[in-house]
Amino acid sequence: MPTKLTLAVWMTCLAAANAGEPAAVPDAPAQEKLPNMDVSMGFLTYSDAMDFDDLHGSLSVAEFDFISLLSRPITVAGDIMLVPLVQYGWTGLDFDDVNPGFPIDDEDLHSASLHLAAVKLNRDSPWFYGGWARAEIASDFQHINGDDITFDIAGGVGYRFSENFTLAAGAAVLNFNGDTWICPGINFDWVVGDQVRIGLYGPMPLATYTPNEDWAFSLRGFPGGGVWNITDDNGDSKSINLTSYQVGAFVGRRLTGKLWLNAGVGMTIFNGIEYSDQDGDDEILDEDMESGLFGQIGLSLKAW
Repeated sequence: MPTKLTLAVWMTCLAAANAGEPAAVPDAPAQEKLPNMDVSMGFLTYSDAMDFDDLHGSLSVAEFDFISLLSRPITVAGDIMLVPLVQYGWTGLDFDDVNPGFPIDDEDLHSASLHLAAVKLNRDSPWFYGGWARAEIASDFQHINGDDITFDIAGGVGYRFSENFTLAAGAAVLNFNGDTWICPGINFDWVVGDQVRIGLYGPMPLATYTPNEDWAFSLRGFPGGGVWNITDDNGDSKSINLTSYQVGAFVGRRLTGKLWLNAGVGMTIFNGIEYSDQDGDDEILDEDMESGLFGQIGLSLKAW
């Protein structure tokens, strides 16, 4: 469930890292507390043909993702911020040159989820705390049942050593209504200078260079893929688990005001796909794939 892990760590730790900035005091405006957070973002990603290791054929993946805040951060109890979000994702799987009888057809997969992140700030202490919860439907949308719905939670704690360096740690409990697993994460945020920032947010390393207010360049790595429940030709529930890790170079250009155009290219590594029954007891396919290339383009709206 790499996508779930990404979002869990991102929400608990990116918000926590930003909360560690000097302006992040309980009575500051929301845009000062979370200065680097996007109001919304949408992007298209295409991963070129990834050859199977042990079978004939390859897989190409097209993705569209949209994430948006539902409101400005909400301050409650004086020093706790709540950040509600909504997310939609479409993933298209395109299998090429596979042998007859290959168990998975080309698929259009969807996910829709609601998130709630919380950050607790302390005026007189460098400690801060974060939490995150998500409810998600991930399916081919042919038939919706309880197998399509998962719930995830995460929590973390951070310490601001200085105005420029923040360290945090947390853990995500994923799919706690089903095949539950726990993912710990270590995170840091280091403002090297006015133009350079380096961070590690769970499985996502990030190095950013911003020469001026209109350009941003970055190197980053992040998990991709996801887990979806589908209905096969016999009407039975099956699970598709796509794993990948993407490493690339990205550039952002301010178009106007707070609207940015973002693009990136790189490699997909540690690729694999599993196809099984919903409980995972009957594994129909478990195949690793070679590395491939990906490209991404999208728009983001900065807060506020």
